[in-house]
Order: sequence, then C-alpha cells, then structure tokens
Amino acid sequence: MNSQHMMNRVKRSNLGPTNDLVTMSYNVGVVGCGRWGAQHLETLVKLKSQGFVDRIYACDTNSNRLEAIHPSIDGVFQNWMEMHESVKLDLISVATPNATHSLLGIAMLQQGLHVLVEKPLGPSFDEVKLLCDAAQKSTGTLHSGYLLRYHPGIEYAKQLIKEHVIGQVKSIRFTKYSSRHKPANGNVIENLASHAFALIPSLLDSESSPLFSVAIALEDGRPAPMSTASRAQFQMVYPGKGTRPSTEAEVHVGWGQADRNRLTIEGTKQHIRLDFREHNSIECGSLRTGYKTLLTLHSTPPLEAQYKHILSNRNTPLESTDEHLRTASLLDKATSLTHQYHLQNREN
Repeated sequence: MNSQHMMNRVKRSNLGPTNDLVTMSYNVGVVGCGRWGAQHLETLVKLKSQGFVDRIYACDTNSNRLEAIHPSIDGVFQNWMEMHESVKLDLISVATPNATHSLLGIAMLQQGLHVLVEKPLGPSFDEVKLLCDAAQKSTGTLHSGYLLRYHPGIEYAKQLIKEHVIGQVKSIRFTKYSSRHKPANGNVIENLASHAFALIPSLLDSESSPLFSVAIALEDGRPAPMSTASRAQFQMVYPGKGTRPSTEAEVHVGWGQADRNRLTIEGTKQHIRLDFREHNSIECGSLRTGYKTLLTLHSTPPLEAQYKHILSNRNTPLESTDEHLRTASLLDKATSLTHQYHLQNREN
C-alpha cells in the first residue's frame, strides 16, 4: 500500500471540521497495529459504535497490516507525523515495539499531542525521565498503558482497602502466566511484570521503594539472561509508614504455561481475590470464614474504561510524573537484580 493509496482512504472519509453539535466525540490515532495495537483499534471501534469516538486512524510501517485494517477505521498512514499533519487528533496511542515507546512519545509531546504510551514507557529510567520532562514542557499530556488501575475489580479492591474492610494489608501476590509462547523480542519483566510494579504501589498508596529479597529470571528452571528468560519471580517488602505495617509482595510471571491471571490481597481481617479476566466480580473473605462473591460497580473492560477516562479528562492525567518515574525505577532495579543473579548462578 503506497502513501497515495492510503491518503485516498483518508480523503474518502470526508475529513473536515467536527460538527459543533458533537461535543463529546473524539478523534483517536493508533500507531502500531500489531497484536496489542489491534486490541486498541478493536476497543476504539466499540467506542465508535457507542458514539463516544468519532473517527479512528491507524498508522503502521507494515503495509500488510494496514491492508487488513477494520472497515470502521477512517484512515491509514505509514508515518505518524503525516497522520498528525493530516487530521486533528484528540489522542494518539503508541503501541509500537517497546524500545520505541519513549522516543515516539517525546516527539509527539513536542507536537503538543495528548499521548497514551503503552507499557513500558521506556527501556530505561533515563529514557522515561526524558519522556516525563517532555510531558512537563508540553501542552499535551502523557498517559501510560498500565491499564489495570482501570480494572473494575481493582477499583473495588482499592475501595475496600481504603475503607479498611479487610484491615491492614499484609501481603499482595500478583500472578500472570500466559499460554502464549515467548515473543521473539519479548522481555518477561517489561511485558508481564511491569503491570505488577505499576499496580502494587498504587494499591498500597505507597511512595516508598521496596526491598527485593528475590529477583530471578528463568528458562527451563535455570537462571537465564533477560533475552531468553520466559519466567520471572520477585519477592519484595514495602516498608511501613506511621501505623501501617510493612507489606510483603510477590510477583510471578511467565510465558508458555497455563493461563493464570490472579491477584490476592491478604488483610488482617479478610482477603481479596480476583481474576484479571473477570470484570464482573471479586471474592472477599478468608479460608476460615469462606469467600463471598461481590459484584463490581461496573463491568467495563479496562482498556475501554481507560480510553473513556483519558478522552474525558485529557488535561488531567490520572498518573503523575512521579508515579511514572517510580515504576521505571522499579523496572530498572528488577532488571539489574535478575541480571546479577544470572551472572552469579549461571553454569560454568
């Protein structure tokens, strides 16, 4: 598909000023139309059918992906700047390979765009810092792809924690195993564990850095470098503050195993259990008293809820730059510790 062909597709969408009567309908562009980018497009198509999104544009350097794009997409491009210069965007989402996230995000923020950058925000703390600096200087805003905070079960769990229904939080266990094989350039920390490193401090409302007691990356049960590891395990302790005791946290992630997406929050009174694939309910109770099923306040899938929140509050991002930097720092620390463990325990 050449540029002229793609521009013809855009022209056929009858671009022009948005009707003034449509005040709550938005134009969104997605850059990167691979596996997860396709999920973004699918979610936006659903929002378009609800009247929440007006026009959707897709960008990818792979012309074959653009040829197979959903018919509800209003225009396709092979260059994001061309898309930006051709159409008015209320939000642009970056779902490209991990290593490109921060550089693309910086360039888009410099254009004054509101940007949703998929996780991880960057391959290192330093690059995330540059991205956050660009956001602070921009008239646009930065939003991250750590969408679990929009999960209906997570929202309910945070409410129960805040209202002390489960007492003081003693421990959190995050498990995400995928039956998918490890992607060719997949990084088990960036792709799977990063959600936990963004979520756990949010659940604890903690700004403190945890102490790691275990940080291991594995392949076939043996310590492995990040380039080949398909599993990782972490154990951390978040220090207490005031009357709040310290909290233990465990993270278990991996590819090539039976799907499991679980979060368990142990409190001094009760526990919370939820499945990330379940948007309608969570469980609350204990082994002694039994568990009750509690219906969530809504069942909107996290990515859909995230888009609705961002588009309705584009100038007030939910996450602060401090939160972005804390998550990036945790990722750097976890990566460094797993690398050290591999060097110390690899076979001679």
